[in-house]
Amino acid sequence: MTSQTMSPTVDVGLSRVNEQVLLAISLIVASTLLFAACDVGAKFIQHEASAEKIAWWRNLTYVIVAVPFALRREGTAVFRPTHPWLNILRGLAAICGTILFLIGLQHQNIPDATAIAFVSPVFVMALSIVFLGEIVGVRRWLAALVGFTGVLVIVQPGTSSFHYASVFTLVAAFVGAFSTILTRKAVRDSAETMMVWTSIIGLAVTTALVWREIGQTSWHELIFGLAGGLFFALGQICCVFAYRMAPASLLAPFSYVQMISATAVSYLVWSIVPGVTTTIGASLIVASGLYSLHRERLRARQRLEALKL
Repeated sequence: MTSQTMSPTVDVGLSRVNEQVLLAISLIVASTLLFAACDVGAKFIQHEASAEKIAWWRNLTYVIVAVPFALRREGTAVFRPTHPWLNILRGLAAICGTILFLIGLQHQNIPDATAIAFVSPVFVMALSIVFLGEIVGVRRWLAALVGFTGVLVIVQPGTSSFHYASVFTLVAAFVGAFSTILTRKAVRDSAETMMVWTSIIGLAVTTALVWREIGQTSWHELIFGLAGGLFFALGQICCVFAYRMAPASLLAPFSYVQMISATAVSYLVWSIVPGVTTTIGASLIVASGLYSLHRERLRARQRLEALKL
């Protein structure tokens, strides 16, 4: 007769796994709040500092926080990546995407910019065909079309509501997608290695762009620049820990909480409530992204089952 109850050892093991998953989800949700707060810091100094200088503040703080964190976990191996050129390209793509997003953010509300940025998974899907040789079916293309429709609803091209800043945010999403593709290709490098290289390359590029402006810094800019950078660095570290505790396929949907975080923070700070078009467009983008993640999870399961045969 087979026992219908699990042994205490198995029960404790499952409990620990569940606790890890819950902690990972909590860290992802916390990262969305930190990233939203980071964007608030950027908005507070947008009239005092250029997008490049705000990016410099982020990367300066990122280096101060991320490098000691990575060295403590991985040692000096973080400076010797398996894929150095991929890490260099990834770092350049990341800083270009950050600057483009900040340029767009200067002329947009945070919820609008955040919603447009979340079309990035659609670009990842398209780029994965070219750079990773993936095959994309009709249903995923339809999901991508829904996502782009959401962007068009928010941006409203050809109308008086259209603002050129949306183009910068959209291009930033594309560049961010390219950075994601490079991350997937550099599979043998740890998250800590990528953090170090991304932060150092970002700081080097932005320092070259704004070194003449560094001496022209007010106390207001200093406070919000460092605070925004700290939120950014902590958000990145939360993501690193979260993705070590649980599968990416499980955690990715929770990153969409950032749209809620961005809306909540904008309301608390500026009493901004997203309009009907932003709400509808963001809903379409989220639906598109979640469906794409669902299809990606199914494909991963199918590949795993094929390997077992």
